[in-house]
Amino acid sequence: MIHIVLFGPPGCGKGTQAKILEKKFEFVHLSTGIIFRNHIKNKTNLGELSSYYLSKGILVPDEITTNMLEIEVKKYVNAKGIIYDGYPRTRKQINFLEKLLEKYHLGVINKIFYFYIKKELIINRLLKRGKTSNRNDDIDIFTIQRRIKEYEEETLLIWNETKWKNNIVKLDASLSRDKIFFFIKEKIKEIY
Repeated sequence: MIHIVLFGPPGCGKGTQAKILEKKFEFVHLSTGIIFRNHIKNKTNLGELSSYYLSKGILVPDEITTNMLEIEVKKYVNAKGIIYDGYPRTRKQINFLEKLLEKYHLGVINKIFYFYIKKELIINRLLKRGKTSNRNDDIDIFTIQRRIKEYEEETLLIWNETKWKNNIVKLDASLSRDKIFFFIKEKIKEIY
């Protein structure tokens, strides 16, 4: 099974690319954001906890996120591949994902696509998305700035260990959707 991580700040286009790749390769798209929002919509206990953190632009704690992810991964042990969108966001979550893949004999993390983009572009994209998405975390400029700051302080450097050096592929997230897709598609073909 192939495991692809899409990594980058909020609003960089990870979700858009994940949806395209899901169709192209028939991989499963696991988005922690979508999982959180589904729990919130269904008013689960987990959803209420997640909602508290998300509305403040704060990362949902590892314990909640990793438990939810394991539930999802277990559903797809026979899939061709999984695209992780918005996960992992901490070193602890990387370790958990590695152990999870080992526990279910699902292979290893094959590629990490690192989406980099200027902060001003992210802010504009999120505010624009907020007008149509009904996502509270995309409407308020202060929440957006807090999310970006948290990404820069907590998440940006989680893949900087030497062991990931050959797995990381940097890409310019300000390019067109089609150019980014073509680039990712070619890199996945190298391992698939």
